[in-house]
Amino acid sequence: MVTYEEIRQLPVPEKLFSYADSYLTAATTFCRQMAMDNNSCTWSNGAVVLMLSAHSVELFLKAAILQRNPTADVWARKHNLENLVSDFYSCFVDPAFEWDIPFKTEYPLDLDEAEISALKAGKTQPSILYRYPVGKEGTEWQGAYGFEPNSFLLLLDGVKTDFARIRSLLAASAR
Repeated sequence: MVTYEEIRQLPVPEKLFSYADSYLTAATTFCRQMAMDNNSCTWSNGAVVLMLSAHSVELFLKAAILQRNPTADVWARKHNLENLVSDFYSCFVDPAFEWDIPFKTEYPLDLDEAEISALKAGKTQPSILYRYPVGKEGTEWQGAYGFEPNSFLLLLDGVKTDFARIRSLLAASAR
């Protein structure tokens, strides 16, 4: 039997890193199953892989931010990856910490701030979008969505590599 006691004594960032790694492992395992078994390759299963992956990234960002700044209010960000990405890059300006963070939205350069704000206001966070098949009151999600497990496995491998690299940089900077 495993219990919470194995991580109880860890600082909050380490608990978050642990969960981020576990969500990423679960997403990778499920995605690999989808890639090998065509019968399990459904949108519902793909959405679960996407949700687990997005939540992994969210927890990792919160952990890294708290590791660098223990007083940061990452909890106020809820599931907002856009704000967490911004907070991450505010804390980590060294180019060594740059990585291609999945689930962040990039907007066309020809949009002004008002247009970008309008798009952001209507955007559903990935941890919500992929967690539920419909929006509030049963409304359909706007947009076109798809999932291909083989190519997503490559992205997940990259995320795992980036997690390890950034954790190593954090450990080195803490010395």
